[in-house]
Amino acid sequence: MDANNRLRIATRIHFGLLRHLGEGVDVGRMLRNGPEAREVLWVCEASGDRELMALAQQFVRANAAEAELQASAAARHVVQDTPWSRDTSGFGVSQPPDIGEPRTPSKGNAVSSAWLKPVSWLRGSSRGAR
Repeated sequence: MDANNRLRIATRIHFGLLRHLGEGVDVGRMLRNGPEAREVLWVCEASGDRELMALAQQFVRANAAEAELQASAAARHVVQDTPWSRDTSGFGVSQPPDIGEPRTPSKGNAVSSAWLKPVSWLRGSSRGAR
């Protein structure tokens, strides 16, 4: 069954009621709200118009088919307890970085300690530019 079937039927009901009674319905509310849809379907049944009565029956069948589809989708999806996956990106298992002792810059180190301070990034170069 097409995913937009309920929308098409509800729209046809709207225009049928607009033609038959001079007043339409809010299609969005009819699709979202069960009690609202039931009231509209009752009006369709009580109108005596064959087309509206047939559309009401089609809408009921479409609702039942969608409910069955949602129930089967919920039955297929099994929630698994995977605490290890909390910190993953979805592209594989990630592990927290191994953070050891903080390194202190040594005199032989190629990176000066000024590079580790963001404040010094905007100041003039402290390397041999003189």
